Amino acid sequence: MTLNTPSEDIGARDVDLRLSVDPVLFTLIGDRLHVLLRRRAWQPFKGWWALPGAINPAGEQLKETMLRELTRLGLGDIWVEQLKTFDRPPQYVDGTLARPGRDPRGRVISVAYFGLVPANSNHQQPATNTRQPSTHDDAAWMSVEALPRLAFDHEEIVQYALWRLRNKILYSSVAFQLLPSEFTLSGLQKAYELVLGESLDKRNFRRKVLDAGVVRETGRLTKEGTKRPAKLYHFAQCDFEFR
Repeated sequence: MTLNTPSEDIGARDVDLRLSVDPVLFTLIGDRLHVLLRRRAWQPFKGWWALPGAINPAGEQLKETMLRELTRLGLGDIWVEQLKTFDRPPQYVDGTLARPGRDPRGRVISVAYFGLVPANSNHQQPATNTRQPSTHDDAAWMSVEALPRLAFDHEEIVQYALWRLRNKILYSSVAFQLLPSEFTLSGLQKAYELVLGESLDKRNFRRKVLDAGVVRETGRLTKEGTKRPAKLYHFAQCDFEFR
């Protein structure tokens, strides 16, 4: 759970239950899958990295809160879907706290979403790909292979989102949401490999993609210095099962 601003800070005595909306946003930078994090500037966990997010205000739909947060981050037009709710309330024995919950201030249930940001797009501008926070709300893209210690239960949420993405990429065309509008077959294969964490046979991969008709040639070629030009493709907007 993360809050928009320190003024939204809440305590256990203020409310019995609150909902937070926490998006897990993935993108490809270089040869790594990254997730967007934000350094907290207020308690609890001041100075820790966490998922961007916001408390769901009274009278507002969860989706509206999520879309407002994405717009604030400059990511208003990306693929996103609801992930899961995360709830671990504090446990008391004879009035004494026996086990803390996911939020030290009281019971706050996280409604997590996960979204995909196209590589090499303006959507990557709000944050950098280093651990140094940018001027945009102290946000940074960080490799999922080298995450810092995260506030609350956000590491659990990130790992669950990664597990969901690795499964979803096998039975849907969601991988294309990580790519620019035009891409090479090598770039498409690299996206699958980075998400799945494994190497794929080049010949088999290309045959499967082309036979499925999931991509179409644009008639253009890449221009990458001395490298041999490669054909550019675009997504054919159809279903695709990789497995």
